[in-house]
Amino acid sequence: MRRMLTTYLAVLLFLSLGFFGLGALASVGAAELRDPMQPPPLALRKMRQALAAQQPQVAKPKADQPETKTLQLTSILISPSRRIAIIDNQMLAVGDRIRGARLVKLTRESARLVRQGKVIELNLGNHSSAIRKKVAESNK
Repeated sequence: MRRMLTTYLAVLLFLSLGFFGLGALASVGAAELRDPMQPPPLALRKMRQALAAQQPQVAKPKADQPETKTLQLTSILISPSRRIAIIDNQMLAVGDRIRGARLVKLTRESARLVRQGKVIELNLGNHSSAIRKKVAESNK
């Protein structure tokens, strides 16, 4: 019985020293240990500098400067189930927004948008009516 108690105490002492020793090793060695796959600090610094030099500087538009690019109506798609305008290569239904303007009205020939209280009327070019005429003539 005495031998078993001595063995039990020895194992308990060994385990407790092991846990405390690992804790001390982790606290002391954590600053020294680093990820072996991570590049050296000098290489990381050079990489960050190179990336910062490659990034273009974004010029912020001035608030009082008007938009230079106008909206372009490409086509109008009308069916019994939906009405769609293609403006600047985006499909818009009535109520949708593009560059701060909301589409409020859509006809076969034009689209009306409102931006900050100003009405923008976009019309299809003459080429679309010529195409429409060719299609109508070919159906006869």
